[in-house]
Amino acid sequence: MFRKDRWLCHWCGRPVIFSPTLKYLERFARETGFGGPLAYYHLHWTRHDAPLLDYMGAVIDHKEAHSGGGADDQSNLVAACCKCNALKSDAKFELFQQRQQRHIVKGKYGEPEHWDGLSTLFLILIARAEKGVTASERDWAKYLNPETECS
Repeated sequence: MFRKDRWLCHWCGRPVIFSPTLKYLERFARETGFGGPLAYYHLHWTRHDAPLLDYMGAVIDHKEAHSGGGADDQSNLVAACCKCNALKSDAKFELFQQRQQRHIVKGKYGEPEHWDGLSTLFLILIARAEKGVTASERDWAKYLNPETECS
């Protein structure tokens, strides 16, 4: 899903970040001896504890809300940033576009061609992790591996 949408929010066009990357980046910083405060990751993506995720955390969103009968198939799923996902909630696509207060971002020099949502960094950091890797993070690692053919 994220690759298909080039790691850009379908609704506003902003780049999104794969959240587990920041979890492992914070862990890496701590393991290397940094003891100061960090605000890279929080389980609930709070603005106070994880400002990038609060705004740019990558989520999979339903174009037509699941609660409104939207299907769970690829044609109805898009990459979105956490902010747009929260703003859209279960609104119909047309209503969301009318009330959307975030303007669409277009790159002055074109759209990013090589942005990967920090997913490559996630693969590097998770390979280094000796403990605490969840089953879903292992599944994501398989999916995100560029050598894996996933659609």
